[in-house]
Amino acid sequence: MTANLRILGREIELDCAPCDERRLTDLAVALEARLTGISGADDDIRRLALVALQLIDETQATSAALARARLEIERLTDLVVEAKLEAERPEPIEDERGRVGALRVAQGTA
Repeated sequence: MTANLRILGREIELDCAPCDERRLTDLAVALEARLTGISGADDDIRRLALVALQLIDETQATSAALARARLEIERLTDLVVEAKLEAERPEPIEDERGRVGALRVAQGTA
């Protein structure tokens, strides 16, 4: 299968799987829109380079935000687990049953 793309006014044919043709076409349309939005660059290569740098910057910023979100999810999950464990702990026995002092009281020697 071949995807026929139009970028910077040029027809580009890319071999691809049939399931990828629509996605590649959509990506080419998005790229063309970004390229059209670049002003001050007359040279096609320069426009492509600027768009590529923008895309890499966006990707890195998104990856960093995703990593921060994952860390926050882990932190909150740990808090929930700790809270559940704390809630499941049996209450400590407050009286003297089972302690040495309790035996002395029972024997009258305390």
